[in-house]
Amino acid sequence: MDFILMTEGDTPVGLTHEHRDRELIEEVLLAERVGFDAFGRSEQHVALGATSVAAHAAREVWNG
Repeated sequence: MDFILMTEGDTPVGLTHEHRDRELIEEVLLAERVGFDAFGRSEQHVALGATSVAAHAAREVWNG
């Protein structure tokens, strides 16, 4: 049997999209450590020029 952690990717009032994406990345890492087989989340689409907030935040996280 597989166990999948599903979560909302919405950003609460008062937080930035980048902050919420960083939280979600931490949730993914924790889910992996405790043995979940997969992780799913909803998407937020907010355009900043030609890129989305989520894409920008992910790039910043992975690039340090």
